[in-house]
This record gives sequence, C-alpha cells and structure tokens, in this order.
Amino acid sequence: MTPLALIGGGGHALSLLEMMPENMAVCGYVDHMPVEGMSLTWLGTDEKFLSENADCPIHISLVWGSEGDMSLRRKLIERYRSQPTETLVASTAVVTPHSHIGLGCAIMHRAVINGASIGDYSIVNTGAIIEHGVTLGENVFVGPGAVICGNAVIGNDCIIGAGAIIKNGISIVTGTIIGLGAAVISDIAVPGVYSGIPARKHNRK
Repeated sequence: MTPLALIGGGGHALSLLEMMPENMAVCGYVDHMPVEGMSLTWLGTDEKFLSENADCPIHISLVWGSEGDMSLRRKLIERYRSQPTETLVASTAVVTPHSHIGLGCAIMHRAVINGASIGDYSIVNTGAIIEHGVTLGENVFVGPGAVICGNAVIGNDCIIGAGAIIKNGISIVTGTIIGLGAAVISDIAVPGVYSGIPARKHNRK
C-alpha cells in the first residue's frame, strides 16, 4: 500500500509510530511547522499537502490543541474527509468479532473492545476497556486505562480522561470532558467539564 501521512506531529503521533501495524508504513507528517523531536519527514502544511497529495492515505494524529478539547481535531476531520483514511489497530489490542471500529480510528496497545461500536476518528488509548453494547460517537478520545462499562452511550467530540470509569448504561452528551480518574454514575445531559467521584460539573479555567 501507499505509505500514509500522519496529520499532526506530537505525542500521539509518536505513540502511533510505536503501535503501527506491520502492513502500514508512514511517509511523514503534516503540521503548520516542523515539530522538534519528530523522527519523520515534515510534509508541509495542510494546504500544501492537500494540494499535492489528493490520493495519499492519511491518519489524523493530532488529538487536541490549546483549547484542551476536541474542536481542533474536529476541524481537521472536516478538512480531510475526502482523503483516503486508515484505521490503526495495535497488535496487542483485543477487538472481539461483534465489535465495530469506524473509519480513521486508533486502537492502541492492550486496549479491549468487547462487543462495542467505536465511531469514526475515535481514539481508544493504551489499556482502555470498552465493554459490550457501548456506543462511542465520532471523534471521541478515551484516555489510558479508562473503563466504559456496558451499554453506555458517549456522544461525539467527547474526552474520557485517563483512569475514568463510566457506569453501565450511562449516556454522555456531545462535547463533554470527563476528567482524570473521574467516576460517572449518572447521565450527563449538559456539556462541560466533569471531574471527581462522583463526577460533577465545574467551571473551566
């Protein structure tokens, strides 16, 4: 296959290089400028890349920008929707036969997808567990070690922080951020930042 380009340089791009399936190769990365510490070739800005590489497969490797939410990644998704897009699944991840993994997802090392549906462009990070009947929306980030219990529904553009636990059957509205180690035990119908045990909404600083 044609080597794919990573859209965004930084920590998640480096993690992707550590889990890249054997049948995948990377030709470089796209960012607004070269990123210090990246071992890949800089392929230029979004505008330059899209004007010169209409058929090149990509994977969006930027997670979030200075806003601390999924809005910048969402903008990249919309910008690159017409580009061929690859899903990446680490060799140590467990994805059961009745699971569904969407377009452009990243399922990292030791993640478990157990009869769940993962929406397009979502990230399930190292050691996270997504249980039976769970539905993740599009562009959801699930942090390392997070656990989403059975039949929970997570809306688009959400962040589930590292080590967070989502109770079975819970519904979380689009655009919500769940903090590190939080425990969500009731539905979240108003977007915002939720943290603590049990998780409660608080004002962002």
